[in-house]
Order: sequence, then structure tokens, then C-alpha cells
Amino acid sequence: MICIECGRPVNDVYKEFGKAGSGNIRLTRCSCCQQIADKYVEYDFIIVFLDLFLHKAQAYRHLLFNRQPYRDFGIPIQYVKVLIVYIFFESYIKWLRFKEYGQHQPGVPFYYIDWHDDVPYDRYWFIFLTAIAEFGMYISSIIVAVRFIYQSRYPIIKYNYLVMAIILSSFGKGFLVLMMIWDYPFSFGSILNIFVLSSNVVAIKVFLDTSTFKAIIFVAFGFLGRLFFQSIIYLFDGSMLLHLNL
Repeated sequence: MICIECGRPVNDVYKEFGKAGSGNIRLTRCSCCQQIADKYVEYDFIIVFLDLFLHKAQAYRHLLFNRQPYRDFGIPIQYVKVLIVYIFFESYIKWLRFKEYGQHQPGVPFYYIDWHDDVPYDRYWFIFLTAIAEFGMYISSIIVAVRFIYQSRYPIIKYNYLVMAIILSSFGKGFLVLMMIWDYPFSFGSILNIFVLSSNVVAIKVFLDTSTFKAIIFVAFGFLGRLFFQSIIYLFDGSMLLHLNL
């Protein structure tokens, strides 16, 4: 566990009095900064979520280090489930973009278009698989950049926590469901993408305990890696240009 204010390790974030489960607790203070080690222990999750939305580092420290047991490797199954939901939402919006604009783009191969019916659903699964690969390339590029820069500083880097930080800070992708309910312009997806990238910067900064500038470099490297992958896909399938930058 760590202090969410200064990031220093602490033995515990609260002490419980009376019988176990009685709810009689007292929050402990950090010996380094003398602040409450983790104020979110007494807060509802909605407050934590609002602080995530506001890019507060304390909320990320609470969820990454104090909310769940320590793991030497692997990521919790709930993170995997959330990531799958994110990718489904993103893929569906990209498919809608292809469906709406694909027939009007001269670069779209004619054999992908049914001129009388909707765009085939098998295109959705192709887009879904490329979305998985894009996210994998994004994470891999960030890991490579972190390993290159911090290999000499940290003898062991918990890359599973780095992946969890990226997944956690990508919660903005969940707002894509609004585009499935209401008629938002596709530019709304691009705005959400910018929000997600900025959240990734905060999460990586918190996990690595580094500067904002270096965190931006890592995210930019990941974005360039994803863009490079998208460019390769476009070389083989010009229709994919319709959703490259979502």
C-alpha cells in the first residue's frame, strides 16, 4: 500500500477497532507527508470516479495500489473484461462510420460494399480484430519506450501494473456508448480519444513516479506505434482509412 498524496509506502491505510467487519475504523496518516494515507477508503466509488475524470493522481494511486491485492504478474480478470467492453464499443462505432460513409468514399473497394443492403457484419469482426491489435501495439510501444528509458533506473518494472494503469485510465472509451444511444457526430469519438490519451498520461506518471513531460513522451510513442500499425492496415485495405483516427 502507498500514501495517495506522496506515493510513499505505508503499512496500512486504516486501523479497525472492535470486532472484524464492525466498520469502526480510523484512517492512518503517512509518516512522510503527515497527510491521510488514503482518504478514499471512506468515499463512495462515484467520488473516486469523479476524481479520475478530473485527472487526480490520488484516485489512480488508490485504485492501482490500495484497492486490490498486490500481484507479481498478470492482471485481474475484471481489467480484461473492461478492456473487452471498451474494444467492443470502439469497434462498433468504427463499423458505424464505415457503414455511414463507406459507400461514399471512392477508395473503398467495391467488393466490400453491398449497394442494396447494409454493410456486411463480417466487416465488424475484421474491425474488432484490428482494434485489438491496435491496442496491443499501443501498449507494446509504451512498454518498449519505458524499458528503454528506465531500464537502468528500475531493476524491476512491474509491466502488469503499467498495463493496468493504461486500461484503467482508458475508462473514457466507455462514453462511446453514448454514441450508440444518441445521435452524436463522429467527432465526439475523436474528442474522447484525446481525453483518454490525457488520462493515460496521468496514470503512467503516477505509476512510474515521473514527470508529466516524460509521461507525454511515452503516450506519444504509443500513439505513433498505433498510427504506424494503422498505416500498414491501410496499405492493404484502403477502406480502413475511415476509422484510423478514432
